Amino acid sequence: MNINYPHWCRKALAPAVLLGAVLSSGCSQQQQQIVAPGIYPEPETDFISRRLQVRLPQEKADVAFIFIGGFAEQVLSRFRAVYESTPVLPIKGKQVRACYAWDGGRGCLLAHSTSLIRKDIEKFLTLNPGADLVLVGHSYGGAAVMDVLRHLKAEPGKVVAVTLDAVSCRERSYPGERAKGVDYWINVYCSPYRHPKDLVAMVGGQWKECEQADVNLCFSGQERDDKDRRYQHARPDSLFTGTDNAANTSAHALMLQACKRLNVGNR
Repeated sequence: MNINYPHWCRKALAPAVLLGAVLSSGCSQQQQQIVAPGIYPEPETDFISRRLQVRLPQEKADVAFIFIGGFAEQVLSRFRAVYESTPVLPIKGKQVRACYAWDGGRGCLLAHSTSLIRKDIEKFLTLNPGADLVLVGHSYGGAAVMDVLRHLKAEPGKVVAVTLDAVSCRERSYPGERAKGVDYWINVYCSPYRHPKDLVAMVGGQWKECEQADVNLCFSGQERDDKDRRYQHARPDSLFTGTDNAANTSAHALMLQACKRLNVGNR
């Protein structure tokens, strides 16, 4: 999908995108691309395609597995790497995937809207009544997960939500509040010590621990992941697959357990 931003929107967005790129390490470094086998539709991994959205396929399926990236994601493509490398869900039914920007690709803070994501899901549910949803969102994408589900007009089957260091400062996002119909919510946040490069998340309005979540996983910026990197907001892969020392589990593992327990994909 080609995204054509209005001139005024590009002008307003450019400084913020630049700030996000500067504060996030490794912007200019080529990311390792490891595409998990069996993903459908198979993601394109060239430089341009990794910065475009992959909209939800409108076809027969039992589960929609949806990833929603945060602010400046279409520049950094960090969460796109999580979408590409996450294995298929171990379920019996057919699953399709999608990867969106937090605002549906509009690219402008002044016109924040998750309507494109919501409408795509509603069309999918019209074609597949009662289909299950698994949504994973990072940063503003975490807030977008709950925003989409809160305004969804079609009724899904089971819903599993994962929010990775969710950020939002808008009242319409109801920061930290659970959307109706979510069967299991896994919330991940960075605290009490945050990496200095997490300034962009702190300014954005971090959710931190959410009382309405079924489980909260906490990572400190003083701890390191299995690649010997400090946990921080700009590394969603670590937040998704890293092991919380207190809980001795990861958000990804808890997501798979929830899918199995809820019988996701078996209608």
